[in-house]
Amino acid sequence: MNKVTASGSGRLLQCAGHVRLPWVRENSAAASEGTRLHAIMETMEGKPLESEAMQAEPLALAAWGELAHKLLSMGLEPVRVEHEVAYVLDTATRTARRLTLTGPREYGVTQWHEMPGTIDAIVWCSHVETGEEIPFVIDWKFGMEPVRPDSAQLRTLAAAFMLSSAEPLDMVHTGIAQSNEAGAHFDFRGYSRDDLMAHVELLGDALNETHEGRVVLSRGPECRYCPALGSCPSQLAAMSVIVSPGGPGPITPERAGAIWSELKQAKKRLEAIEEECKRLAEAGDGLPLPGGKRLVSVQRTRASMDAKALEAIARGHGASDGEIETCRKITTYTTTQEIKA
Repeated sequence: MNKVTASGSGRLLQCAGHVRLPWVRENSAAASEGTRLHAIMETMEGKPLESEAMQAEPLALAAWGELAHKLLSMGLEPVRVEHEVAYVLDTATRTARRLTLTGPREYGVTQWHEMPGTIDAIVWCSHVETGEEIPFVIDWKFGMEPVRPDSAQLRTLAAAFMLSSAEPLDMVHTGIAQSNEAGAHFDFRGYSRDDLMAHVELLGDALNETHEGRVVLSRGPECRYCPALGSCPSQLAAMSVIVSPGGPGPITPERAGAIWSELKQAKKRLEAIEEECKRLAEAGDGLPLPGGKRLVSVQRTRASMDAKALEAIARGHGASDGEIETCRKITTYTTTQEIKA
C-alpha cells in the first residue's frame, strides 16, 4: 500500500483504489520550477520584498507583493511568516503533529492512517483595528494550470494546522496563491472546524478502505497526475477504446470534449510505454522487432544557430535595427489551448 501525502488528498477521495496499484512518480517542469522557487522563498524571512535574491525572481516577487497588497486591503497587516512547515495528520485519532524534515519533503516513517504534508507558508497577520492575530495557511502554485481555491490538499493541510494548534481554532483561513508569467492571483477561503473534521473523516474512510484490501477504481479529473496512471486497469480499458479499430465512435460536437480528455490520457500512457521501450533498448543490445528488425539506440548530432549571438555579431558590424528585422522569420499558426471556462 503506497503512502498518501496531503498533495494526493484529491486523488485519494476520488479513487482510493489507486493506492494499491504500482506507482511511478513523475516530476513535471512546472513542479520542478515550483520546488526551486519554494526553496528561494523559504529563505526570505523578515522582509522578503527587500531581499536581493527575491528581486531576481519575478514570479516569487509578484506572489509576495500581491499577497501583502491583498491582506492589507482586507485590513490585515502581515507580521511574521513561517515557511515549509511540515505536519502529519492522523486520520485514525483525528490529531496532528508538526514534523522536523530531514530533507525537502522527506517525512520519514509514517503509519498507513497518517498523511504527511507541508504548508508552503503560514502568514501571521494582525487585524489593523482589533489587533487580533489571524494566521493564514498559504499554498503557493506556480504555473498556468488553474487551481481550485477549495482544493483537497489545502483542506488537509488546514485540518493538520488546526488539530496541531495549542489554542482551539473554530476557523482556519487559507489562501491559494497562483503565480505565473501573467501575474499573481489569490483566492482566500475560511473553513470551520466542522468542515475540516468532516474532511478528515472522509480521508480516514478512504484510507480504511484501501487498508482492508478493497480496490475500487474511479476515473475523474484527478487522474491527470496520478502516479498509478500507467498501471490502472480503468485507464487501460479507456485507452483500448480510443486506439481500437473504429476508435471511440462518431466524434460529434457533443462528445468531442469527453473524447479529447480521454485522448490526452491515452497519449500520456502511450508515451510512457514508448519511453520504457527506449530505455530497454538503450540498456542492452537493442530490442528484437517483428520482421527481423531491431530497435537500437543511436546518437545523432543536430546543429542550430544561436539567434541572439548572431544578432550581437550583426550589431557589432554596424547592422541597423531595420536590417536585423528583415532577417526575422515570423510564422503564424493555429493551435488549441485549454482555458478556464
